[in-house]
Amino acid sequence: MSTKEIGVGGFYLPALYQKNQKQIQMQLGAGEIDYADSTCWSFPDEFLCFVMESQLLKFIDRTYPNPRIKNQVPVWFLVTCQFIMRLHQTGRYQHLRYLLNSGSLLTRFGFNVGASKIGFNDKNKKPRQTAVDADSVRKFFKDTRPAEIREWYQKDLQSWFRIQKAFEHHGIFVLDQSHLVVPDNENYLGAVKMPVDENGQLYQNLSALTSEQKQALVYHRCYALSTLLNVGIEQDHFHVAGYELGPGNEDELVQAEKLIPAFCQKFPGAIKLLIMDRGYIDSDFIHKLQHDYKIDVLIPLRSNMEVYIDSVALAKTQSAWETVELRTDDAGHLIIKKEVCSVPDIELWEPLKLQALVTRYTQWNKRLNDYDENYAVLVSTKKYSDSKKMAIHYDLRVKTEERFRQLKRSWYISDFPSPHASLVESHVCFTLMTYSLLQRNYTPPFTDKFRQTKPFE
Repeated sequence: MSTKEIGVGGFYLPALYQKNQKQIQMQLGAGEIDYADSTCWSFPDEFLCFVMESQLLKFIDRTYPNPRIKNQVPVWFLVTCQFIMRLHQTGRYQHLRYLLNSGSLLTRFGFNVGASKIGFNDKNKKPRQTAVDADSVRKFFKDTRPAEIREWYQKDLQSWFRIQKAFEHHGIFVLDQSHLVVPDNENYLGAVKMPVDENGQLYQNLSALTSEQKQALVYHRCYALSTLLNVGIEQDHFHVAGYELGPGNEDELVQAEKLIPAFCQKFPGAIKLLIMDRGYIDSDFIHKLQHDYKIDVLIPLRSNMEVYIDSVALAKTQSAWETVELRTDDAGHLIIKKEVCSVPDIELWEPLKLQALVTRYTQWNKRLNDYDENYAVLVSTKKYSDSKKMAIHYDLRVKTEERFRQLKRSWYISDFPSPHASLVESHVCFTLMTYSLLQRNYTPPFTDKFRQTKPFE
C-alpha cells in the first residue's frame, strides 16, 4: 500500500500502483486475497494512466486557476472530466452522466478512500449515480475567468511540457490562424460574421466575384484562433505551444503580437525558426522577431510584390534550377515538374538580407493542350546552404492544414457547449491540451481508435 498525497482542498491525489502479476499469483496461491475483480482497460483508462504516471494531475491540481474558495470536488478530478469528454469527442457536460461510469480506472477515482460510497462528499440526499454531478463540473469551469485559463495554458502548462521535453530540439514553430464557426447566436460574444464557409475556410478570390456572386455567399459567425505549433522534421511531432482566441475579424498580426512576445518572454530561445503565411508580411513585425527575439522567419511572398517579380526575373536568368519533383504518365509524358532556384541577398526589410527560393511548377493543361508555368517565392532570414531544405521546412506549414481539419472535424473544437466566454475558452484550451498530449505520447493503434463520427447525436 502506497502513501497517499493530499492535494488542493484536502482531497487525496490518485495513487498509481505498479502491475506485478507474479506477486498476485503468489498471494492468490497463499490465500492472502479475499476478493479479486477483473477489469478491461479502455483507451481513456490508458490515457489517464499516462497523466497519472507523468505527475500531470498533481501539477494541474496545484496550478490550475481555481475559482473556488472551498472545493467540494478535487480540481484534478474536474480536469479529468475534461479529458474524458475530449477522448469521447464531445464538449457536452451532460454526457458525463454516461462517461463517468465508462472506464474501469475512472470509476475508481470517484470512491472515497476506505468508504463504499461514490463521491467526494456526503451532501447528496439521494444515492449518487456518478462521482460528481455534470452541472457541478460545468459551473466550475464557467466560474473560471477566460484570461486566467489562457494564461495558465500559455505559462504554467507549457512549463510542465518543457520539463517533459515536449518541445522539439530544432526549434521550428508554425504560426497560423484559423476560424471557428459557431451558430448564428448573438450570445457568442466576439463572434462576428465573416466570409468563411461552414468549416471556417475563407472564401478565395472575393475580388474576382461579381456582385451577384458575392450576395449569394453565406457569411458565418465565427471566432479567430491563432496557434503557435511546434513541429518536427525527423518524426511526426505536433505540439500546440500557445494560442490566442478572439473575434472572427481580429487580424492575424494583432493576435501574433500578443502570442509571440508572451511565449518568448517565458521561454527565450525556444523558437529558432518561425514559419508563417502571407498574412504576417509586415516589416515592423519581422524586425521585432529578428532584433528582439533572435528568431529567423520563413514566409511566402505575395505575387503582386515587387520583390516577388524581381526574384522570379532573376531566377529565370539562371541555369541553376534543381528538379525536386517529377511526375509522368504511363506513356512518359510530363504531368508536373517542380523546380527550385535560390536567389541570395534579397533586399526587402532593410537592413535584413534575405534568401529567396523561387519554385517553378510546370504542369500540363489539357484544356489548352499546352504546359502552364506557375511560380512561388519563399524568403527567409535564415541562411540555407541547401536551398531544398527551405522548401522542406515550408512543407511543414502545409502539413499543419491537416491538423486543423482534424481539430475541427474529428475533435469538434468549435462545438462549444455554451456561448458563455469561460466555457468557450475552456473548451478550446482542453481540446488543444488533450490533442497535444496524445500527439506526443501515443502512436497508432491508440489514435486509430478515434472515430470520424460523433458518438453522441
